[in-house]
Amino acid sequence: MIPAHTAFQIAGALYGAAFLSSLLTSRRPIPVLLFFLPAVLVNILVVALRYHQAWPMLPMHLGPVALPLCLGLLYPFAAGDREPDLRRRVQQTLLGFMVLFVLLGLCFPKDFYLPFLQSKTLLAHGFLWFGLAGKACFVLSAIWALAALGAPRQASAHYRLTAALQQSLRWAVWGFVLWTLSMFSGELWSYLGWGTPVVWEDPALTLTMAAWFFYACYLHLHLTRSWNPNARALYGSLGGLTLLALTCLPDLGPFRCPF
Repeated sequence: MIPAHTAFQIAGALYGAAFLSSLLTSRRPIPVLLFFLPAVLVNILVVALRYHQAWPMLPMHLGPVALPLCLGLLYPFAAGDREPDLRRRVQQTLLGFMVLFVLLGLCFPKDFYLPFLQSKTLLAHGFLWFGLAGKACFVLSAIWALAALGAPRQASAHYRLTAALQQSLRWAVWGFVLWTLSMFSGELWSYLGWGTPVVWEDPALTLTMAAWFFYACYLHLHLTRSWNPNARALYGSLGGLTLLALTCLPDLGPFRCPF
């Protein structure tokens, strides 16, 4: 059987080829799909191998490996039926983020597993996958906020700015709901396994709560409209850095040569 690290290298090469194809052939989606679809399939294989290696324990530190997969599954819905130029820009940025997460997973692997014997419950897997899906939605929210920042400043572009912010809000809402479900599942899992709803000594859980407050503020800014659209777009675009700093760092280990 092919090693998981080797399969992830193949997936990363295919994601990189898809990203380069999107830059070189921006108006022709077929070359992108020729690399993108095999990359997603190989990424599914990588996640399956990681699960097989960790079973019956939960495959912790799966973020850099599974997050590109979650983003790949959301790729067809990322831009919807928006104008072609905006759709291409969002999809290209999304592919760039996927390549970034793959590089982080290859260069900073954390491929050891803590003995979480209490992980033999669906709540543990709910904590993991709700969190990954929510993180993918937050990445899309940040990408749409970046698209809003890059909108032209003419009066005729006001509709484009508003539409991009609405898409950012839409993905932020989905991410917030999934992130909340992940935290709720984690609290129940922790209570059943360790007798306390939150293990505050775990930095991953503390940073998860910090990310939850960040996006609670972002949604509050949207709903109250207390900031102008450009300020909200800037705050939303910082969500990408927040995810890297708060939720991806616990999944990263020491630097290793990826080859």
